Amino acid sequence: MLDNGFVDITVEVHTIVWTDAACLPMLADIAGEGAWLDGQVARARDDRLFVAVPMFLAAGTRAD
Repeated sequence: MLDNGFVDITVEVHTIVWTDAACLPMLADIAGEGAWLDGQVARARDDRLFVAVPMFLAAGTRAD
């Protein structure tokens, strides 16, 4: 942003956290089928799943 003329830049992070099987379809979309996904399914079944997805929001003022 600095290279494009912005000043007063701020950045926030918002994180979504899942600890149950609700996120398994998203994980399947990202990673596809296979051993890794099978492991995540087992973690969810055993109440040991933890998935965190950070979203970054940056804002600034254009210094014209």
